[in-house]
Amino acid sequence: LNFIKGVVDSDDLPLSVSRETLQQHKAVKVIGKKLVRKTLDLLRKMADAEKRKSEKKDEDTDEEEEDEEEEESNEPSYSEFFQNFGKNIKLGVVEDSANKNRLAKLIRFYSTKGDDLVSLESYMERMPEWQKDIYFL
Repeated sequence: LNFIKGVVDSDDLPLSVSRETLQQHKAVKVIGKKLVRKTLDLLRKMADAEKRKSEKKDEDTDEEEEDEEEEESNEPSYSEFFQNFGKNIKLGVVEDSANKNRLAKLIRFYSTKGDDLVSLESYMERMPEWQKDIYFL
């Protein structure tokens, strides 16, 4: 998650120390781990919300388009996020062994079924029982 930048205010850090000492401080490492977890939880919530929205859209195909326009919000979708930062998420699966499984659930792939990105979990749910292999090009 090296593409995320921010500022953290903490009272637990000493004020008059060198940068090297501060970087080795235990509180900085704990804060870093917590921020990564919170970020991954936020991304998972975005992905789940988009999945629920697409499932609802599939169920309500008989509704008028006007209703759909009212429901749309200004929040960016997870698909847009993944289009921009998907390479970073994939790299994180390789480099960050502690969060490997969480990051793997966030990866999306293109499928021959449609033009939309799909998670591996969703792909496996709709896979026929006789299909044993998945090929990726």
